[in-house]
Amino acid sequence: MPPPGAESRSHPGNAPVVVLSPGPDPEQDRVASALAERLGLPLRAPGEWVEGELVLAPGAEGLELWAGPERRRGTARVDWSDRPGRERSGLGQPLQRAIGRSPGLVVDATAGFGTDAFALACQGHRVLALERSPVMAALLEDGRERALADPELREAAARLEIRQCDARQALAELDERPDAIYIDPMYPVPARAKSALPPLKIQLLRRLVDPDSGVEALLAAALASGARRVIVKRPPGAPVLAGPLADSHAGKLVRYDVYHAAAPIPPEGA
Repeated sequence: MPPPGAESRSHPGNAPVVVLSPGPDPEQDRVASALAERLGLPLRAPGEWVEGELVLAPGAEGLELWAGPERRRGTARVDWSDRPGRERSGLGQPLQRAIGRSPGLVVDATAGFGTDAFALACQGHRVLALERSPVMAALLEDGRERALADPELREAAARLEIRQCDARQALAELDERPDAIYIDPMYPVPARAKSALPPLKIQLLRRLVDPDSGVEALLAAALASGARRVIVKRPPGAPVLAGPLADSHAGKLVRYDVYHAAAPIPPEGA
């Protein structure tokens, strides 16, 4: 069982999360109990949920995040198997042009559901995916395990590492200088767009992780890391963030601003 006070433990974002106790299946019940203990979340049986809670539900098809106490309200999981091969390659797309075609080490500092991280791994890059939400990181790890078991996805999944952490701190402690750092911050919804709901995955991510108002600090940490280039995803028409902007690659719905960071000057005598 989770430790006392788990119900009120603070996680990134606003919505509380509970783990579903599946009931009669002893193996799934063991998985749910271990997950609740690892994440410090309450374990609930069906009918015990409180309105407004998100539900982590282990199942035969993988770990799911439910939008409410009933599955019919909507679910999401990390699943890279349903993406067409042309999407997984991404060749010629704005993000690929911004990152660079030559395979290297790419740090995705805002992994989310891992869509871009896995696409980059499919392009041959080694990808370190950083995610600050423990719940999202658990979903990512579950998706990666299933991808490793899929012969078509195994090679790309093996190039992807997932780390639950604060990206700003992690970028200062990297063991290897990245070829690129990718930042896709979750921006607040513009007032004029509130009537048009985003996809369910984005809605759930917003309930888990507050829109990132610290993108400038994250960009500064990325530039200070010694990465050869830093890519920031921006909405159309959004102002360019302050920094050594070198290029920009625009798509129909987003653009990718590229910053070239100078390598840190080694200390005297090094």
